[in-house]
Amino acid sequence: MQFSYGKKLAYAFGMFGVALSYQAFIGWIQFYYLDVLRMAPLAMTAAWVIFTVWNVFNDPIAGQISDRTRTRWGRRIPWIVGLSIPIGLSFYSLWVPPHRFVAGGGQMWSALWWYFLAALLIFDTLWSAITINYVALFPEMYPDQAQRASVSAWRQAFAIVALILAVTFTKEIADTVGWGVMGMLLGGLTTLAFFISLLGSRERGRGQEEPEVPFRQALRYTYENRSFRWFLLMNLMVEFTLLVLPAVVPLYAKYVLGETDGLRQGLLSGAAFLVAVPSFFLWAWAARYWGTRKSLMAAMVLFGLLLTPLLFVQSYPQAMATTAALGVGLAGLLMLRDILLADVIDEDSLVAETRREGMYFGMNGFVIRAAFAAQGVMLGGMLALTGYNPALESQPAGVATGLRLLITVAPVVAMIMAFFAMVRYPLHGERLAEVKRAVGESVG
Repeated sequence: MQFSYGKKLAYAFGMFGVALSYQAFIGWIQFYYLDVLRMAPLAMTAAWVIFTVWNVFNDPIAGQISDRTRTRWGRRIPWIVGLSIPIGLSFYSLWVPPHRFVAGGGQMWSALWWYFLAALLIFDTLWSAITINYVALFPEMYPDQAQRASVSAWRQAFAIVALILAVTFTKEIADTVGWGVMGMLLGGLTTLAFFISLLGSRERGRGQEEPEVPFRQALRYTYENRSFRWFLLMNLMVEFTLLVLPAVVPLYAKYVLGETDGLRQGLLSGAAFLVAVPSFFLWAWAARYWGTRKSLMAAMVLFGLLLTPLLFVQSYPQAMATTAALGVGLAGLLMLRDILLADVIDEDSLVAETRREGMYFGMNGFVIRAAFAAQGVMLGGMLALTGYNPALESQPAGVATGLRLLITVAPVVAMIMAFFAMVRYPLHGERLAEVKRAVGESVG
């Protein structure tokens, strides 16, 4: 398939909808239900436990259903067409519980609790389904490595714009026009982004001539793939790092640097993302000439080295310069992983005799959710061990030390493990070239 530049941008813009909806959800839903609607913390915790258990099954099932879809219009596009409006409506529903539910209180088993749980599960189910189908188009539409690098760079650039919008302006919009109107606006933008992506999407119709892989066999094929197992270890470590940093930065700014202004705290993370946007095209060039695996390993090393000064810096300007520089390595970590997974899917297609992007992206999503739990446990554990008390204006000295270690040592160890996984990752060099030849695609 050949795509014009405009169609590539249209497809890549779908990532704006993916990131906007999920970042606004993750960043603000707990604040809204706890601080605005006054839901009991234990009730909130119980809902999140159920949500987490559901996610064990959600992504793999969505991926398998996508892979087994057979229509004249393809496997993925019909799902995107059908789910684009429901995903926007489900995002909106998160922010508009009926007034009588709110007035009844937010204890466990209350009407508000049941509404919150239902809205969580519906939104996440729809988000997983449409996202898996959207990203599953990527490997088949862009088999050439150079094309994959270019489109991946644009996808991540749109994702970062959405992330900045979601993190920076969600509450400001809600404070101005109300949480419900905010949900309508961001939900509408999410729907629009997916519809725009369809302007640049294309796949060949999938008929009955291709084998349907049963669910258990699909799981076995997936986990027997040695390339995928090493990819998963790498991706888990990178995802852990990318979750730890934004979670720790506000606390680091306040208790290590003494910076209490919310905007300046946010800019420490924002600087890295802003620098990452132009850096995507540096890594697209690197992937084209060095290959994806070597470029990703270089990004890991660079990211670890640039992160280290946060262990020692003493002032806000020094920290700002460090996090801004970090954006160069961050860009590589963000954009190169999807290209690597696309290569794994190419390899798998030779064994399964059909393309199973849905299952691979679904299983990847399932596994990396463990990173959410790991970063939460590590952050909470570190604060507890160092004597953190939110009621105190001045924290014990050990808190600052713990935060310095958490924002540097933990991610550096994760980068070392990710690098080791890439050393063991077998799909490169002549083996990758063989796969490309076998599936009739250019090595790039």
